[in-house]
Amino acid sequence: MAQLLLAASIITVLVLIAGSRFRDIDQDLERESWVEAYRPATELPCPWCGAETEESDTACPSCHRTFGVTV
Repeated sequence: MAQLLLAASIITVLVLIAGSRFRDIDQDLERESWVEAYRPATELPCPWCGAETEESDTACPSCHRTFGVTV
């Protein structure tokens, strides 16, 4: 009987610890707002320098590397 009570206590403590860690992770994710995390498809960063570009750009306005494959 004592072993069953000990096992139940240990499981309860482990569940509480795991739950608090998941709450901490959720709070970290909530710090970054949805608007900051969302990037519309029309805002494409340069693959080389990360500068913001427009969909119609053929080259990066910052590092001037051309987009696409040269054939």
